[in-house]
Amino acid sequence: MLYIRADGNTQIGMGHIMRCLSIAEAAVALGAEYEPVFLVADEGCCGMIEERGFRVTVLHTDYKNMMSELPRLQQLLERDILLVDSYQADTAYFEAVSELAFTVCLEDMGVPYPVDLLINYNLYAPKLREKYRLNGKPLNTLLGAAYMPLRSVFQKDIDYQVKDKVTDVMITTGGSDPYFAAGAFMDAFLSAERELYGGDDETVITWHIVSGPFNAFANRLKETYGEHENVVIHEGLKDLKALMKRCDVVLTATGSTVYEVSALGVPMIAFYFAENQRQGAEELAELTDIVNVGCFCDDRDCVIGKAVEALKKCVNDKKYRMLLYEQERRLIDGKGAGRIASEIFRLQKERQSRAT
Repeated sequence: MLYIRADGNTQIGMGHIMRCLSIAEAAVALGAEYEPVFLVADEGCCGMIEERGFRVTVLHTDYKNMMSELPRLQQLLERDILLVDSYQADTAYFEAVSELAFTVCLEDMGVPYPVDLLINYNLYAPKLREKYRLNGKPLNTLLGAAYMPLRSVFQKDIDYQVKDKVTDVMITTGGSDPYFAAGAFMDAFLSAERELYGGDDETVITWHIVSGPFNAFANRLKETYGEHENVVIHEGLKDLKALMKRCDVVLTATGSTVYEVSALGVPMIAFYFAENQRQGAEELAELTDIVNVGCFCDDRDCVIGKAVEALKKCVNDKKYRMLLYEQERRLIDGKGAGRIASEIFRLQKERQSRAT
């Protein structure tokens, strides 16, 4: 059995669940004998997982205290595979679960957890290779964007054309928006509308705000911008890719969405909320000409101002947008989830054969 331990809620968003769903789908596509089953702390994200056709076991624990779930895992695990994707899991947790299962973790901060396989799919991951050692020995690792578990929908029908004019702009903050960043960016963009086209009053930008499933400010978005004719608020969005393909620029928080945007090549502006996202935003700006406007939580006014300037550059320079398209398309090939699933099963079978 392939157990996948991940959570999604208003505090941590849906990134952990989304990338694990991609790995689960890749495991099924391999025709592997291991059925993916999700383990979650509470019912919050069960619906999304079940909609994708996977079983869910609710542990009824506090997602912040993963050590409290060990008695339940001892009942469930019988030398199965356990894939863990959580910032709440620590060394003590992995030491404990490694006694129960073949353990795999998704990690992005350079911490060498005691697991059978460690995966860091971020662009900067190869720079952390020397950190992933225990007792002087290198861990089994999969590092770099070649292992980004992109959703299957972004692995096909990814044709995208850079248009002459920017008429549609998307703002997305991920599964949640704890600081109401979408509203802050929207206010600034609306104030700058007249400047964006240098006085061209005939061109109107349609602003698309993606309100994620755990957005605590969803009602405030509708109350504030619902009457604006050129602002569209997307709730319960089922086809994010179609919206991305419609748009000419995407402003996004760093995370899994960055790789989805890159798979299409939609010109992008990036920002981030937390320290664990900083390296990704900085590496993105280092590898491409994408503007990283910085950490919204540290200096929102500065970040908003940089975002306005970056958007002006996108609007007024098609060659720049073409450059971003070309650079983004080179970042990712969409086969990461399949590579992860294949390596998990290969290593697990290798260990089984050594044991017999």
